[in-house]
Amino acid sequence: MLWHIIRYLTTFIMPIFYKRIGGTNVHHILKKGPVIIAMNHPNAFADPILFTYVTYPARVSYLARGDAFKPGIASWLLEQIGVVPIFRLQDGGKEGLKKNDEAYRRVNSLLKRNGKIIIFAEGLCVQERRLRPLKKGVCRMVFGAYEFLNDDRLTVIPVGINYSEANKFRSTVYYNIGEPIYVKDYIEAYKNNPAKTNNLFLHDLEPRMKELITHINNKEYDEVVLQVEHLCKKDMLKSQGLDYKNLKHDYEVTKQITEKVNLAEIENKVILDEFKEKAALYFKEVKKNKLRDWLLNPNQNKVVTPVNVFLRLLGVIAGFPLFIVGLMGNYAAYKATELIAKKSVKKKVEFFASVALGAGMVILWLNYIIWFYAVYYFSPNIFMPLFVCLILALCGWFCLYFYPFLLKTISMLRAVKKNAAFFSLTEKRGELMNLINKF
Repeated sequence: MLWHIIRYLTTFIMPIFYKRIGGTNVHHILKKGPVIIAMNHPNAFADPILFTYVTYPARVSYLARGDAFKPGIASWLLEQIGVVPIFRLQDGGKEGLKKNDEAYRRVNSLLKRNGKIIIFAEGLCVQERRLRPLKKGVCRMVFGAYEFLNDDRLTVIPVGINYSEANKFRSTVYYNIGEPIYVKDYIEAYKNNPAKTNNLFLHDLEPRMKELITHINNKEYDEVVLQVEHLCKKDMLKSQGLDYKNLKHDYEVTKQITEKVNLAEIENKVILDEFKEKAALYFKEVKKNKLRDWLLNPNQNKVVTPVNVFLRLLGVIAGFPLFIVGLMGNYAAYKATELIAKKSVKKKVEFFASVALGAGMVILWLNYIIWFYAVYYFSPNIFMPLFVCLILALCGWFCLYFYPFLLKTISMLRAVKKNAAFFSLTEKRGELMNLINKF
């Protein structure tokens, strides 16, 4: 019951923090039968929470670090929503490892009821675009579950999580769900040689997980991939007849860019390093001059004309009253959520989105409860506070789209002037594109 309540409460906050959330091949998760979901883990509790949003109505449980289960309401809450504690040696020591037998029993019991359980196969949470080596505990769970169930339907489904920028407000997340791996295909080999079969299974699983994400070989070029995306992605999508709002299409082009950068590190490292140096300076100047890269792109900035800017300014004037109403009703909740998330996570960026989603859920509902009773106090009936809350919610949703529109209009207004900085940056952008074309 509590799982369903929390699921519905969080449904409203997730599309606020993330602009687009989606996945492909969800039918693999929805099919009947026991399923172990092997997933990468860049974004703490947000990863399984958002996955539940994408795969609903399937009820998905997941394993979490045992040291998160501290005595009190937090531990009780995690238990109620189906989170199973699992201990690593560095978290709970040898005593913690002994408790894992209970975790495996709970997982097997859940799978026996045709449940779905997520295991984060890398064994740790790191916010980066790469797959780390998989842990052998995956095999223990998989083959242990098969021995307990003796059910040929048991499958392991690889899932790749792809965030545009995981801890950034209004970014995107895409769950790339792979084809099922049937555990029964490994059982004969496992009976003869368990250790060898464990290695074989991980050897098969790892590349299948890696192909579902954008895997950057060298951490040194993480920022380079993002910069090439900013410079090229929309043009590449358009040239291939793809839709930039379609998360699958976006992923496909991002993967192309990632693979080109990985290849360039091997074949054109000198050019790639030159790009890295010049791109860092270029984007720093773009930000300093309060412009946007697309305004300097000759393939995209054709709409930047005095007439279009004037029409957008009329749109800003028309929408500004709704924007003010939305701010009045929601800004305090937004800032409180942001403040709590920043104070709570400090340097642990992997937990920012998770805390923001959790705090935002509570604060957002509390915000509207306060508004409801504040209006109800002066209202002759219950309909007025309900109407006010509805208007504030709709205007708050309007703000999510109006504010970027406003910033974009201001940037276009600056670009129309086409000062010396604009022409200098346009030239530098052209140099970057030449370097990209070379690798």
